[in-house]
Amino acid sequence: QDGETVPLKVSASNLRDREGDLRGMVLILRDQREIKAMEDALERSRRHAALGQMAAGVAHEIRNPLGTLRGFAQYFSRNAKQDSQAKEYADLMVGEVDRLNRTVSALLQFSRPRDPEMIEIDLGTIAQKCLTFVQEEADNKQIDLTLQLPETGLMLYADPDLLQQVLLNLLQNSMAATDAGGSIFLGGKITEDIRLWVQDTGKGVSNDEQAKMFDPFYTTKKDGTGLGLAVVQQIVEQHHGRIEVDSQPGEGTCIIIILPRRKERE
Repeated sequence: QDGETVPLKVSASNLRDREGDLRGMVLILRDQREIKAMEDALERSRRHAALGQMAAGVAHEIRNPLGTLRGFAQYFSRNAKQDSQAKEYADLMVGEVDRLNRTVSALLQFSRPRDPEMIEIDLGTIAQKCLTFVQEEADNKQIDLTLQLPETGLMLYADPDLLQQVLLNLLQNSMAATDAGGSIFLGGKITEDIRLWVQDTGKGVSNDEQAKMFDPFYTTKKDGTGLGLAVVQQIVEQHHGRIEVDSQPGEGTCIIIILPRRKERE
């Protein structure tokens, strides 16, 4: 109906009467979308496991010398009072080391995800906190932030810290993709499941980009690590949820997180 390609498994059997004469055929069509999604998730988990092992080794080897380099850079910065250019270079070194440290931290987080601690939480509290974290950047870029939640509130079972990380990553991506004067919406509602979304009026995402946007180390940003959305997907899958993307180039992006309604603690 909407142009979606549906994978099918087709079975065919002959239909015969009591005398054994052929009277027709029976065709059975089975929708394979759920199985295909499970196969894709399994393959993605295998890729993530291999990348995670590599990332953990690389991160461990890099973090220790980075600490030493940062210490030296701070020393030179403190002792370069008579040479403004040397101080500028030393401060630049500290900034670059900190940037590498953030990348290493993201690698470690991706390679060694902790198990979620599921408790009942108020989405409004976490959503408001996330908006507060990005409000200053939004004001500087003249981007309007809007919270879209039911007046009665929205309670769900999730890990509050991990859910906050998901929403912050999505908000930061939307912030980077949205020009001055644009808008970003953070919302949620309960239907047969729980739906959370971050929507923006930014540049949008092509179909080719959508196919790769959750792959580890894939990024379209000059200073991106390519791990933000991979971690988002990892956390959502830990909550037994899934992600849908609605976007077209030039028409903004809406990323929807769909979580099951359940009260048991995982």
